[in-house]
Amino acid sequence: MLLYILGTNYQNNLIILLAYVLLVLFVGSIVLSFLNLHHTTIEARAVADVHVGDQAQILIQFARADGMPQALFCSWQEQPLQVVTSSQMLLPLATDIRGFHLLPRLKLQSVYPFGLVRCWSYIRLDTRYWVFPAPVASPYAAAIADKNPDSVDEWADLRLYQPGDSLRQLDWKRLSRQQQLLVHQYSAATVPSTELWLEPDLRLAGVEAQLSDLAARALRTADQQQPFGLRLGQTTVGIGEGQAHLRRVLQELALC
Repeated sequence: MLLYILGTNYQNNLIILLAYVLLVLFVGSIVLSFLNLHHTTIEARAVADVHVGDQAQILIQFARADGMPQALFCSWQEQPLQVVTSSQMLLPLATDIRGFHLLPRLKLQSVYPFGLVRCWSYIRLDTRYWVFPAPVASPYAAAIADKNPDSVDEWADLRLYQPGDSLRQLDWKRLSRQQQLLVHQYSAATVPSTELWLEPDLRLAGVEAQLSDLAARALRTADQQQPFGLRLGQTTVGIGEGQAHLRRVLQELALC
């Protein structure tokens, strides 16, 4: 504007021409910056499930029919921008709360082609990611025994000890009095169940501490390749094993 006023004031055609060139350059930058982002397709997905306190890695993919956008930057809202150097990139995302979360808004920005103008957009991606409770073992872990509460140990009879019987079923009191090895015998319908059920440890203060303990026990039991189930309030996950079963249990803990 100053050059145009100066050129018209002194009737200098070269200065006026320069002012027109700069005006075309400025307007052209606005149009080209917009077209640089126009028709760009963006997809996102979580690389893996994480626990509270970990960083979720979100894979962002860019695509456009006529080539990648130039001079492109992106980041989560209110985070420093990162340069996009290829058609896909990993963006870290801090996790503080367990659950099944929707991705925050993604800020996409371009200063193409001359850096004179900035074209940007805030994008709400319809993508969710899982954040499981942080696995923190309970201080009572050594004393915790996950049992099936439906099983009842009903004493039936005593019989003589036979090689191979469990030492836990020996009647030690009679042994000390009568010097005879006798074994407690239970009816077939009331033998304690061998099913492993994970339930909250009520000795822990707070729901989060109980969920963290359950997550740690679930991971430990899965590593031992032992079938287990979950009983948490009104939620029950049946006995199972494998990574799919473990993920379902952790999902229930995340949504509790």
